[in-house]
Amino acid sequence: MNGILLLVYMLAFALGSMTLALAIVYRIANKQRWATYFIICHASLLGCMMLMALQVLSSMYLSGLVYDIITYSVAFVVIADLTFLIVFIPYFTTWVIAHPWRQPYKGLFYALALVYLMLGISREIWQKPIADQLMLILFVFVITFCLSVTLKNINSIANKTARTSAISIIIVSASMVPAILLALIFPSLKPLLFGIYFLALSITIMTFLFMEFVRLGRSEVVKNKELVLEDLEEYHITEREFAVIRLISQGLTNKEIASQLGISANTVNNHVANIYGKTQVRSRIDLLNLLKQSW
Repeated sequence: MNGILLLVYMLAFALGSMTLALAIVYRIANKQRWATYFIICHASLLGCMMLMALQVLSSMYLSGLVYDIITYSVAFVVIADLTFLIVFIPYFTTWVIAHPWRQPYKGLFYALALVYLMLGISREIWQKPIADQLMLILFVFVITFCLSVTLKNINSIANKTARTSAISIIIVSASMVPAILLALIFPSLKPLLFGIYFLALSITIMTFLFMEFVRLGRSEVVKNKELVLEDLEEYHITEREFAVIRLISQGLTNKEIASQLGISANTVNNHVANIYGKTQVRSRIDLLNLLKQSW
């Protein structure tokens, strides 16, 4: 079993490292704030994976006091890392779907992180199997909550590729439900479950990043292409709304647009509201990001 577990961990660590490297390159090239948050989150998970692999190696080749020291040290670092993720993953989720990080959720996840930390410490000190089960349930609850919120607000993610990747992550996570139930019945499966899930997650994110690099390459080719009404055909934009969109893309305010088109500011406001509704965006920045994807 240890051999299979180590193989899964090593494969997950290798793919996770590639994903992290791609994310760093993407962040440098595209300067997207979400990429910074993802790098922090993924690096934390990658660190857990490396430490868990070290723990397996220790059990295979070490014994006595040295083994005990390494095992306890690794266990406490992993617990601290996962405690951090219980707060960070919900924060990252709310940022991705453009919702404010506020009460009561902020307090809830800080409290859950504290409970997780206490359970982890009690598990290591008193070796209580029930603490291990409760830790798994708590972490799964946090992930499930974040995925549910993401699914509910999936249309608020402006980037189409990111939206597709979010759906893929939700599907991958849902497919892990039977394995989670098995891990609750057979706790020895939990380490293998973590490795497989991280492996699937890394593959999904890596695919997203490759698609983003392809999109960025194409955008360089078409950046000078002028936007035409046909580019927005799927949103059923009218000619007058398209005229407003073109002026918005030039940085004009609603008053300036009204003056340019010879209509009232209220009429422009109505056009802008209709455009937001049809394209399912909430701000000019979201609209401009959407236009970049449509070119």
